Parts: sequence; structure tokens; C-alpha cells
Amino acid sequence: MNRTMVKELLSAALMLTLGIAGLLHIQYGAWRPAPLVPSYIMPQTAYYFLLAAGVWVLAALGLFALKGRLSALERPGAENQDLVGVGVAVALMLGGAVVYFWLVLNVGLVVATVAFNGVLVAMLAPNASYKSLLIVPLLVGAAVWLLFVRMIGVTLPTPLLF
Repeated sequence: MNRTMVKELLSAALMLTLGIAGLLHIQYGAWRPAPLVPSYIMPQTAYYFLLAAGVWVLAALGLFALKGRLSALERPGAENQDLVGVGVAVALMLGGAVVYFWLVLNVGLVVATVAFNGVLVAMLAPNASYKSLLIVPLLVGAAVWLLFVRMIGVTLPTPLLF
């Protein structure tokens, strides 16, 4: 079994374990319902997404195994992966999360989400058109506003901008 296959199996096992553990914690833990909306709705949704992602990875690996293309998963030079690059990527992700939460506290959830997703699209898809740089973050911000304010009814703190 190649390294990529082992990594994919371990990541699927981790996603499934986290999803199941989280759902069990909601069911048997010390969760208290909020006045308007039960406080477990958002974590429960995230745990279901983790379970779905784990099943998706296992299904994709199963399809690759059935078609005999598992060797196509191995990248050339994967055994010499740069650990410094991995460390820099992890530091950037954690730093981005800190900046995002700081923006949420200072300018508001919707504006911070639009700005953060704009930066994500610009960095993760460097060949993206200007239309996608403008449309995708606005759609994500609108979806967050619709989900939190309209559907769930969460009262967001008064932001500086929006």
C-alpha cells in the first residue's frame, strides 16, 4: 500500500472518528438548549459534514481500487515532502483563522466573511477571473447572513460596518 493511500485512509478514519465522537458528545454531553435555537444545531451540522466527508473519501478510494488506479494517487516525489512547507502552511492557516476571528469581532461577521473568502479565492485559485473574485465572496457572505440572521435567528453583535 502506498503512502498516499495510507494518508487518505487515516484522514477518513479521523473524520469519521471526530464526527461520531462529536455527535455522541452532543447526545450524552452537557449541552444546554439556548432560549430560541438549540445550541447544538451548528456543531451537529459540522459533525454530519465530517461524517459525509469521511464516507466520501472512503467511497472515492473504493472506486479507485475497483478501477485499479490506486497507483495514480501516488505523486512523484511524495516521499521527499518538504516539512518546512507543511509547517508554513499550517502557520498561515492558524494565522488566517486568528485574523478572521479578529475581523469578526471588529467589523462584523458578514463583512469579515466576505473579506476572508475574497482572500481565500485569490490565494487558492490564482487564475480565477475578477468576476469570481467579486461574486463568490459576496454569495458566501449572503449565505452566512441568510443562515445566521434569517433562518436561525441569531442576534449578531452590532458591527462597525454591516
